[in-house]
This record gives sequence, structure tokens and C-alpha cells, in this order.
Amino acid sequence: MPAAAVAGVVNAPEKQRGGIYGTAQEIVSFLTNRVATRWVTPDGGSAARDRRPRFDPAAFVAAGGQAQTLYSLSREGEGSAGPLVTALTVAVTEAAERLARRSAGGRLPVPLVGVLDEAANVCRWRNLPDLYSHYGSRGIVLMTFLQSWSQGVEVWGRDGMRKLWGAATVRVFGGGNTDPEFLPDVSQLVGEYDAPTPTTSTSRTGSSRSFSTRTERVLDVAELAALPLGRALVFASGTPVVLVRTLPWMEGPHAAAVRASLAAHDPTGRLNAEEVSDLRALAERRTERTGTGDLEESAPKFKANPWLT
Repeated sequence: MPAAAVAGVVNAPEKQRGGIYGTAQEIVSFLTNRVATRWVTPDGGSAARDRRPRFDPAAFVAAGGQAQTLYSLSREGEGSAGPLVTALTVAVTEAAERLARRSAGGRLPVPLVGVLDEAANVCRWRNLPDLYSHYGSRGIVLMTFLQSWSQGVEVWGRDGMRKLWGAATVRVFGGGNTDPEFLPDVSQLVGEYDAPTPTTSTSRTGSSRSFSTRTERVLDVAELAALPLGRALVFASGTPVVLVRTLPWMEGPHAAAVRASLAAHDPTGRLNAEEVSDLRALAERRTERTGTGDLEESAPKFKANPWLT
């Protein structure tokens, strides 16, 4: 049956065949990266002759109690090893799922956390929305980071992105987004509050003041688009939305260790000299701003909203 399917593609009309071949060519374009190809091609022409260490996904997930960590790195664009990163990610999670099925309660004895940073660029996993909630029930905790809602729509489609958002138990909106389709939904999820409205009336006997309330959105679309640096909204299942202050690593307790690691693993020295210096300056500027000052400075309209104080 697989051979018949391939034969059907080969014998398809020219235009249809050209589209399929073009897609296949794009998928394997990473093979033009000789460095990446060398790591997935057996040395000496066969796996038996290759003496290099081989990664075993099953052994990796089985050793979960030893708190092992796998870092899959790539860049986007031409020559990207993104397809290899995706294949490696899928191989690890599938191995974890097989182990979970054999474990007590159908869950991993030690949870596997998969941090999919820049997933839309270097880990375009088509089946991710369909597997999100299922993997959570297996003890496989996936965290997907996207630059924008539209970026996810490009990879998984509108329905797929909504499925991914709905399957997540914790959702974080970090601002910096002006998507007219996404922001109204976030505003609606945040909810409404009763804003007090004073009314003053004057007569011959004097003046009186009364208060009434009107319902307003806690954060409208414009306020969400202007959410300042250092703030984020957290939507956790079963709890109201929470406005939080983020803690970059430059301000955290492990900042010195991270900087030392960056300097030790950067052979050019450029990262230590330039980027770390810039990050330190950014941390100092952020530390100077405390309380709600950053909100008021970035968007004065926040000052009038009691929910944000």
C-alpha cells in the first residue's frame, strides 16, 4: 500500500506532482547544511561502523530520575536544522508516551517537561495541538512559546491554534502584540469590573454628589496592545486572570551563574563583551522602576484603572 501511494504521486498530473515535489524539496532543504547532515549520516557508510555516541530517546526518557536535559538548538531561515529539531522532539515525546503506557496509572513516574521555545520557527510540529492535552495526562508537560497569535495560525491554522490555546492549562500573554483578531478575545477573557461614576447636582439649597457604577472592560484592546515591558497576564484553569511582574534571568538569583556560563561557552567572546553588557544595563534600568511606576510611565491610562494598582 505505501508503494502504491508513492506510485500514485509519481504518476500524478504534472502540476499536482510539481506541488508535492516542491513541498518535499522544502522539507529536506536542511540537508544542504553539511554540519547538520554529518550528525545524522552514519560515519563510514553504516551505523555499525560509526563509533560516535548515538542518542537513544527510549534510554533518555527511562533515565528521567537522573534529571537529564536535552537541548535542541537551531535557527530559522535557509539551511535551518529545524526539521531535525522537530524530528528529535517528536522521537523523545513518543518514547516518553510508550514509557508512560507501561507505567503505573498510565503516567510517567517522573514528568517530562518539553520547553518548545520559538516553536513556530524551528519546531513546526503539525500534530502538536491534537496531542497537547493527551500528553498532559501522560505526565508529558509541553510549554509552547510563540511571538504572536498569527505566527501560530501560520503553522497550525486558525482552528489548530485555537485548539492549542484551549488545551493549555496555563496561558500567558506577555504583551507586544497588536493582532486585531487575538486581542479582543484576550480582553473578553480578562473580564469586566464595576467602575464608580460620580454625579454632582446643584440646586438653590446646595449641591449633592452621588455615585453610580458602570461596567467596563478591565483591559480593552488598546491597553492590551500597550501592556508595558515587565508585565504579563496569566490565565490558569479554574482561577481568575492574574497580572504578574516578570522576572528576567538578569534579575534572578542565578544571574551570575548564567553570565559565567555564557562567557565560558562563547568562543568568540562577543556575547560576553557586547550582549551580556547590554543585558546588564537593561536589568539595571528595570530594577530602578518599582511599584506601578512602569505601568504609569508606559501608558497613563493604566493609572485610572483600579484593577492594575
